[in-house]
Amino acid sequence: MRTFIALAAGYVIGARAGSRDLDELTSALKALRDSDELADVVSALRSHAGHTLRALAATVDGRPPGQLDDGAETGDLVDRVRHLVGRG
Repeated sequence: MRTFIALAAGYVIGARAGSRDLDELTSALKALRDSDELADVVSALRSHAGHTLRALAATVDGRPPGQLDDGAETGDLVDRVRHLVGRG
C-alpha cells in the first residue's frame, strides 16, 4: 500500500513539475555523465576494486597480498577463478 501511495505522489508531483523541469534534469544528468570528473571517479573506483579483489584472492589462497603465484594474479579473471577453484 505504501508503494502505491509513493507512486501516486510521484506521479502527481511529476505532472505538476512539467516537462521543462524534466528536460533540465535530463540535460544536467547527461552533462554529469559526460564530465571528466565522473570518469576519473569511476576509474579510481575500478582500480580500488581491482586491488581489493587481488588482496582478497591472496587471502583466500593463504599467501601474502601482492605475492605473485605463477602469474594467476595478473592473468585473466576467468583463469584466476579456475585457479582458485582448482585449489579448493
